[in-house]
Amino acid sequence: IKAMPKAELHRHIEGCVRPTTVLDLARRYGFKLPTFDPAGLDKIYKLRAPGASLEAVLGMFGLARASFASYEAVERIAWETMEDAYKKENIRLLELRYSPDFMLSPRGLDWNKAQEIIAATADRFERTYPVVCGIIVIASRSHGLEPTLKTIDFTVANKKTAIGFDLADSESAYPSSLYKKAAAKLHAAGLPLTVHSGEEGHYSQVVETINELAPKRIGHGVKAAEDASGRTMELIRQNGITVETNPWSNYLTRAVPSIEAHPLKKFIGAGLRCTIGADDPEILDTDLNK
Repeated sequence: IKAMPKAELHRHIEGCVRPTTVLDLARRYGFKLPTFDPAGLDKIYKLRAPGASLEAVLGMFGLARASFASYEAVERIAWETMEDAYKKENIRLLELRYSPDFMLSPRGLDWNKAQEIIAATADRFERTYPVVCGIIVIASRSHGLEPTLKTIDFTVANKKTAIGFDLADSESAYPSSLYKKAAAKLHAAGLPLTVHSGEEGHYSQVVETINELAPKRIGHGVKAAEDASGRTMELIRQNGITVETNPWSNYLTRAVPSIEAHPLKKFIGAGLRCTIGADDPEILDTDLNK
């Protein structure tokens, strides 16, 4: 399994910050940590059992977020993320995604400069190792409608270095219908769209996402399998949509009650295109080998 060349299409840069890097950057930039003991931080930083909810798990990203303290830190974390994917997992096709609003705004980092740095780091990595890297820009719905629209405009303006756009975060609070006009901008610019959908809530949200946003891919999508009629999975299949499954992540966020209950087999049986992702390897303590 380790020797098998792999593709990873659903991996968040914010979820790939090494604990040792968090420690180093905290000392360098002076942000607070609950402990500077490496073993103690590892226990706090990594989720090894199901959290209370998806929202509770997303709340664990605070230490990783604080680590994006400078442009140098952005470059280092991006390189280490690619390095771990290739050297530990033999990933040869790597798509990384990040939310500029979540990752860069707290320190006032310029989005365009950071995007240039991440893209240049990917280019340098491709020249060093036999890996193809792509960058997907994320908008986090929970930050509000205006920041999402701003992120879409940013992605369109940077389409030379962005391979796609991802709408993520709380689907129940911010339904896909809110973003129909904004998604049209992405389609007009030729930017493929992937949407976190069906990770929580009801399978009808997956139907709404497909009908309102016309995505090429759906992240997670587990709730689609709860439609006993099979119509939601058939809608995914008919539209040629790829489901980016993240089984271990879904178990830890309580999207599924057990790893055995994950609908990946059901998706494959229904003829759906599927990939397997690690989502947030460091925080969720996993990787594609597992």
